[in-house]
Amino acid sequence: MNFKESLTGSFIFWLLGAYGESKFKKNCENFAGLVKSRLIYRALRKYVHSGAYVLDSGIVGMFNSILAAFGKLCDKAEGLLEDSFICRLLKKVTGCKEIFLYILIAYPFSDLIIRKTAGILAGPWDELYFFELILLLVLDFIYNHKGRKYVVSPLNLPVIIFLAVMFGCYFVVSPDRTIGFEGMRAVCEYIFWFFLVLKLCDSDKIGKRLCICLFIVIGIMAIHGIYQYIVAVPMPSSWVDHNEAGVRTRVYSILTSPNVLGSLFTLTIPIGVGLFLEESNKVKKAFYGCLLLCMLTSLAFTFSRGAWMGFMAAVIVFVLFYDARLLLPVLALAALAVFLVPEVGNRISYMLSADYIESSMNGGRLIRWIDGLAVWSYGKLTGVGLGHFGGAVAINHGMQYLVGEDYVETFYMDNYYLKTMIETGIVGLAAFIFLMYQVFISSIRAVKISSENKYLKIGIMSGLFGIIIHNLVENIFEVPLMSTEFWVFAAVLMSFWYRKANESKDKAA
Repeated sequence: MNFKESLTGSFIFWLLGAYGESKFKKNCENFAGLVKSRLIYRALRKYVHSGAYVLDSGIVGMFNSILAAFGKLCDKAEGLLEDSFICRLLKKVTGCKEIFLYILIAYPFSDLIIRKTAGILAGPWDELYFFELILLLVLDFIYNHKGRKYVVSPLNLPVIIFLAVMFGCYFVVSPDRTIGFEGMRAVCEYIFWFFLVLKLCDSDKIGKRLCICLFIVIGIMAIHGIYQYIVAVPMPSSWVDHNEAGVRTRVYSILTSPNVLGSLFTLTIPIGVGLFLEESNKVKKAFYGCLLLCMLTSLAFTFSRGAWMGFMAAVIVFVLFYDARLLLPVLALAALAVFLVPEVGNRISYMLSADYIESSMNGGRLIRWIDGLAVWSYGKLTGVGLGHFGGAVAINHGMQYLVGEDYVETFYMDNYYLKTMIETGIVGLAAFIFLMYQVFISSIRAVKISSENKYLKIGIMSGLFGIIIHNLVENIFEVPLMSTEFWVFAAVLMSFWYRKANESKDKAA
């Protein structure tokens, strides 16, 4: 039976047919035509398609000149060491750079294995690996610098601006410099993966293979999650509200939190859908489809409402860029899934109940947000200092603040935007929102610049947007794994953009 003949397919195509013959569609088309004829629409379209200007900036030209000069030195050094054993070894190492990126993509397993085997190096392994990849990047340039240009994207400057604001907040507001430095490191450190991967991911084939690697890694975790649900793996009682019934377990695979696992699915499932749509080989397509079903099932079994919210945001973005006509059928299917899976429906309906509000005001998200806003009043413009409230650094140092007549010990804010505002004030929050906006608009530019790998790029963009939304109800960027994967795939998407923009510029010249 093909998809059109299935129950789901019949339902979707019936909805599409009903929509296609409706007056609502005609009114929408008339409104769209009216909007497209307006100057504001044309200006917005031009803005969305902009970005290539960064290739012509003076700073990029300066870096290209520096790279050219460095390349001449490399030619001389390579001539002297051409037949040496070290030279041949280093060439082989640079030829394996893709493998080094796979280790980074497989962060959940890499971190688990290294922490169990590396002893004293288990803690800082990712920092050490970062410097190893910097060395790899330098070696790769030495032996493969012919025709190389400085790799840049529309997202570079917004990232630098955000980092500069965070550095400024650290120097201006840090009641305790040690805590402040730890807090700044937690916020900024993993963003630097963006610059490194942007330069190491130097072909579309590598970018696609990195996406496949992530999809398979998270697919394995999804299968493990399904197994955990079947055997009803034990979970802490705090993972489910004491008033809530019907959730016998929440899956988390090899991680420590079902919310983080759900966030990984939010990032990866849209990428998997992109791979599925791009693939023509039937066997690979079936394999991708099976893994997608496993991920969707395991995402449901995390019972993470925040992850579900982020995932639905990702789905909406994907559908709008793939085929907007599918939006209503997809939303109808989502509503049907909630209705047909009682545990999912109960968890969502409980969130809308008076019992949930009462529970949340008694140690849950709502009272945390209210207490957080009270702490924010100590420094509305620049905050109370990085690492001083709302995250892991503050918890490790036992930070507390006077709220009303009682001292409130710090806790996870379950809202990364609010945490950022408390620690860095309106200035820091504005910088963070600007950065997230730039991630999204730059992703749209990467999608719009060409039709090559279109669905895969839409998938990455949608996954990134889902994480941006998930941060509204979780401290997702507090988790090194999630922050790393987010910025790695932002870099992969921007690498797609750079090669196409550079190609278009060369053709125009």
